[in-house]
Amino acid sequence: MLVTTELDPRAIEVERRDGSAASSLRTRVALPPGTAGQHSVKLARSVHSGRIARALRESIIDGALAAGTPLVENQLAVELAVSRGPVRSALHVLQSEGLVETLPNGRMVTVRFGPDDLRDLLAVRHELESSAVRRGAALRADIAPIRAAFDAIRHEGASTGHLVELDVEFHRSLVEFGGSRFLTSAWLALAPVIQAVISIGNRRLATEDPVSNYHRILTAHERLLDPLSRYDADAVIEVLAAQFSITQAQFRSSESSELDGA
Repeated sequence: MLVTTELDPRAIEVERRDGSAASSLRTRVALPPGTAGQHSVKLARSVHSGRIARALRESIIDGALAAGTPLVENQLAVELAVSRGPVRSALHVLQSEGLVETLPNGRMVTVRFGPDDLRDLLAVRHELESSAVRRGAALRADIAPIRAAFDAIRHEGASTGHLVELDVEFHRSLVEFGGSRFLTSAWLALAPVIQAVISIGNRRLATEDPVSNYHRILTAHERLLDPLSRYDADAVIEVLAAQFSITQAQFRSSESSELDGA
């Protein structure tokens, strides 16, 4: 395996030899500005762990890492020039998300993320966010944080890499609108996988037509504000269902294009 510096989940490359399972993995992990080289500055464990998890997560979800690809902790640590701790933490996070599993022989391998998994993820997400909306509407909760999250999307003004994070933050504020810390905790457990799916789905559209992609995201979230201000839970939930349906379609379209070499 060879790992270079610079975060780009799409750059994860699986090399196959003799039709066997993936035998090499290239993961790019960004170092912060001002870092002279991968050995010159030791980053905090959490920073390394987050970048490693993010790169692997997207590559598992979009299929760049096929199911059953071995993830060898020691090799990853050596090639990323980090201790084994951050790698171990990243792999444990992915295991808790159902994207990595430990085999009876102790090896950690990737788990397939297929169409059924995508449908399941978005269905559970819809249930959680719908529950939060109903709770918040019943409580007549403050929608100011949701408006502030929307304003952040509007102020971004373009289809940037940060836009997906703002999208996720908007939905986090929507879940927090429900006033249940346990419901929020359940949603946060899914949030990294949700963000990866959105990132993958948006990537091709953001490249082909960034202006239209930005306005699509802006409009989709703006449509939620009026029914929220009226505490019309049913109307909000209907808009969410349409939004998640688009998310699913974009992800599948993006995945198909990448497989076709587009």
